[in-house]
Amino acid sequence: MRLFTKTHQPILAPREEVRWASGAVFNPGAWYEDGVVHLLFRAIPSGYKRVPLPSAGPYEPSAGFDENYISAIGYAHSTDGVHFVWDKNPLIRPDADFDRYGAEDPRVSKIDDEFLITYTALSKPAFGSEDGVRVGLASTTDFRDIVKHGVVGPGMRDKDAVIFPRRIGGRVVMLHRIVPDIQIVFFDDVEQLSSPPHGFWEAHLDKLHEWVVMRGHAAWESKKIGAGPTPVETSEGWLIIYHGVDEDHVYRAGLALLDLDNPQRVIARSADPVIEPEFDFELFGDVNNVVFPEGAVVIGTMLHLYYGAADRVVGHARARVSDLLDYLLGQ
Repeated sequence: MRLFTKTHQPILAPREEVRWASGAVFNPGAWYEDGVVHLLFRAIPSGYKRVPLPSAGPYEPSAGFDENYISAIGYAHSTDGVHFVWDKNPLIRPDADFDRYGAEDPRVSKIDDEFLITYTALSKPAFGSEDGVRVGLASTTDFRDIVKHGVVGPGMRDKDAVIFPRRIGGRVVMLHRIVPDIQIVFFDDVEQLSSPPHGFWEAHLDKLHEWVVMRGHAAWESKKIGAGPTPVETSEGWLIIYHGVDEDHVYRAGLALLDLDNPQRVIARSADPVIEPEFDFELFGDVNNVVFPEGAVVIGTMLHLYYGAADRVVGHARARVSDLLDYLLGQ
């Protein structure tokens, strides 16, 4: 059953005349409000070169890029969810010690009147050691002025962090990924998220297995999985779109439904991927065979999904929310 209808061409791609986005434009987070889709995308200037990675870990590919591969985060907006107008300058630049080698893969949520942006912050080259890959946090009220709050995750490699778009049981809740599983963490408030007390993350890591929400089961997600877009609240639960990676390093996307009051409880989960590389722009790029969902918004009855394709461009797909829920609850 094909749930999503894909747009046959990328909706965002590198622009030669935009220096900071001339090499690759991909992996976008999204938020919809007041008739406008806000899209935050990862952008890299041209000039980077592919290099082998002889010391790649068990979860990483065998090739990467040199030290010129440094990402910033751009901003675009749309009223129809497909045609976007870019800002001329990056929204988040890699200009702090903790993200000087890249600000990657943003997700957007809103708590109270503030947009919270989680992203992967690199303090060392992107394809260097396992060290230097953390969760960064920034905030804004208008997608113009940005405040960086530094690293908010544990002192180890951590990625794919996304905050639920409202408090749950009075707490701020975040999914994150220490390979190979998806974990969950609860904060008393936004202040504790940005400035956790001494020992907070050490205690979390000591019992990390207790905070696992999902593990890879099927062959298509056997190497690792990770959270994708901001969770979508529905009458049946939190709709989660996540990525799975197989032993050949092919990225696909699956669905899950989490309990509204206890998001650590999985109500339903797709056995098969719902999106996988098919079009040329998904099959061939800087990293072949990748669909990487990171943004999802609901406009009317339709869910618009935004995903990185082959680490080069941005793809778009649509599905009825009711069809996704019917599919999941029928598993």
